[in-house]
Amino acid sequence: MPSNALDANGLLRTAIRCDDPVLFLEHKKLYRETYNRAAGPDSEHMVPFGRARQVKEGADLTIITYGALVHKAQLAARHVERKHAATIEILDLRSLSPYDWEAIAGSVSKTSRAIVAHEDCLSFGYGSEIAARIGNELFGHLDAPVARVGAKDTWVAYNPQVENRILPQTADLEREIEKTLAY
Repeated sequence: MPSNALDANGLLRTAIRCDDPVLFLEHKKLYRETYNRAAGPDSEHMVPFGRARQVKEGADLTIITYGALVHKAQLAARHVERKHAATIEILDLRSLSPYDWEAIAGSVSKTSRAIVAHEDCLSFGYGSEIAARIGNELFGHLDAPVARVGAKDTWVAYNPQVENRILPQTADLEREIEKTLAY
């Protein structure tokens, strides 16, 4: 589930060359975003499955995310960091199965706070499993409960205004970042 054009290129090339079946997910909104553009890489550019990318380094909180929420997490982190003396680390999972547990564990152990952000429904969504694993395996490292940001528990509408009310937005991330930092 790439968050940008360069990763989409590398993940798709890895999927094509893989002997196993691969479900490749692309976010339709990323097609129209200018921040998503990148120069074409060479023909051997590949992104390995199960390897997260550290988008932003930080020391006080980790946001684990993927897809379109990576950019929204960057915007929210910059906005909160301007108001508070805190730095926020952002991990882009890039592939969902397998996912990079080592990167998650290392980052959360360092920052002691975690937010799992995704566009799936908040209840029973993909991020719930990651949040549960963080809570189970990294409980001794946590200074705050693991937070989640996700879509409202309903179908996503086709109307852009309604879609924006259902899916998580930058302001939702900002609220959760501030709440988790203040815990």
